[in-house]
Amino acid sequence: MKSAYRTRPHSGTPRPGADRCTVPEAGLTQLNLLGPLEIHVSGVAMSPGGAKSQILFAYLCLHANRHVSISNIIEATWGEEPPTSARKNVQLYVSRLRRQVEDAADVHLVTTGDGYQLSAEAGQVDLERCQRLWRLGKESFDNGALTQARGHLREAIQLWRGRPLSGLTGTLVMQAEAARLEQFRLGLLMKYFQAQLADDQHVEVIPELLAAVTAYPYQERLRADLMLALWRSGQRHAALATYREAYQLLADELGITPGRRLEALHQAILADDAELVSDLTADRNICP
Repeated sequence: MKSAYRTRPHSGTPRPGADRCTVPEAGLTQLNLLGPLEIHVSGVAMSPGGAKSQILFAYLCLHANRHVSISNIIEATWGEEPPTSARKNVQLYVSRLRRQVEDAADVHLVTTGDGYQLSAEAGQVDLERCQRLWRLGKESFDNGALTQARGHLREAIQLWRGRPLSGLTGTLVMQAEAARLEQFRLGLLMKYFQAQLADDQHVEVIPELLAAVTAYPYQERLRADLMLALWRSGQRHAALATYREAYQLLADELGITPGRRLEALHQAILADDAELVSDLTADRNICP
């Protein structure tokens, strides 16, 4: 069968099998979770129905191409105290969803034992595309292909449209799923900034780091990256001010002081010690 997807090359010297990512062709079904739930069938936006139906569909998308039991669907949709009609409601929602996607030849909602499976092709779910780009970016970074790594990771970041599963986190299960996605997003950002700094993109990355620090104010790793980018851009005063802001925030809101790594970086920048700064930022896997 002819693939419904194409591959997108990145700039830089290509390596066979490591510089291409599956992306959806226009007009085919797209299932987007990295923000408010979006479903596009043949280019037309489709609503899966009310809140419960949306949660059910999002949960199946999160576990695309895997069996999901009805009991897990019920817990994700209603929580620990579902109505007695929950199982029948699930069957009703699935029946309606099947009718809505029946024109989508590339997506199927099938019964599998005591549950269901949303079958989708590679790249149709934005989360799957993002995870693949993350893997390609990490592989490129580990192989020293920094331009490729930056391209893959930037493309992955651009798939995010806001808070994941926005408006669908009324149960503990969906809250946990959203938290898992947020942690993935944070790790993606950190790897992207690591690639940018390793490729000497210090000035260019500052606006993005400022936005990330605003979004994740307690993440010392991001503060350290911002301090490093500012210092290497000749803005030593701004790098030191970034540390003071972090110190004040952590003390006022959490009653703690910055970790040893951030404090050591502050001291190195204060002394304008390039060798010590380099040593402190050599291993980007060290946590604050």
